[in-house]
Amino acid sequence: MSFQPERSSPDYLVLGHITRDLVEGGSRPGGTVLYSGIMAQRMGLHAAMITSCPEDLLPEGLDGFEIINQPTENITTFKNLYSAAGREQYLEEKAQDLDISLVPESWKKSKIIHLGPVAGEINSEFSKQLLSCSVCYSLQGWLRDWEENGKIFPIPPKHVALPEVNKTAAFLSIEDIGNDQEKLDQLRYNFPLLVLTKGYEGAEIFFDEEILTISAESVVEKDPTGAGDIFAAAFMIYWVLRGKSIVEAAGLASKLAGLSVTRPGLDGIPSVEEIRDIEEK
Repeated sequence: MSFQPERSSPDYLVLGHITRDLVEGGSRPGGTVLYSGIMAQRMGLHAAMITSCPEDLLPEGLDGFEIINQPTENITTFKNLYSAAGREQYLEEKAQDLDISLVPESWKKSKIIHLGPVAGEINSEFSKQLLSCSVCYSLQGWLRDWEENGKIFPIPPKHVALPEVNKTAAFLSIEDIGNDQEKLDQLRYNFPLLVLTKGYEGAEIFFDEEILTISAESVVEKDPTGAGDIFAAAFMIYWVLRGKSIVEAAGLASKLAGLSVTRPGLDGIPSVEEIRDIEEK
């Protein structure tokens, strides 16, 4: 299932691998492209994605998406083990890196472009071509490496290219930097707006010389997968497209991400009705 891209620019373009996440009793689709892309579509945006996934493993429920799917025989596959100490993650298989030449020129003018690698599959230099849009970085995929057995471990933040655009934001979780906030210094230098999510502790937003603290919703957590991607997409849409302040955008994004952890996998992505309810409260 893939679609012929239109000539017009999408509102929200997200790049990265669709993944297969191994869970007890089977597997399910995942990846930033799905969580953030579906979130953007449910918020009323014309969404598109560029990914690499075996054609027969593209998930259902992507009607209305414009998709460029780079042919591959492998699907990026993760195994997540959760405990009181946190998440232990393994990379079981990896699709090929994305060929950025596949991005149509008109798509480079999307209102928001979300770079969402999960295993370093996007060359960060691509962002230098994105001078007429707002760019959202999900840093996770650039801040990790893996051992021979696939066990993922955080690596020191690399220099991630920063395009000269007016509204750029970067997102990462505390586990992406090995729970060591001292590693944020380089990233704070690279990005004028940096969002650090900390699970039930909420989030911290570093903007210029300010640090804003956003509290998390008090909920019964069933599955945290994808919550950070939902937060990032919602934040960018409220901030860039709907004119909300950073604090307002973060507050709404936190509520939506909090709702997402109460259900497993893609089922956690808030519905159109749930989004509307949260916005109206």
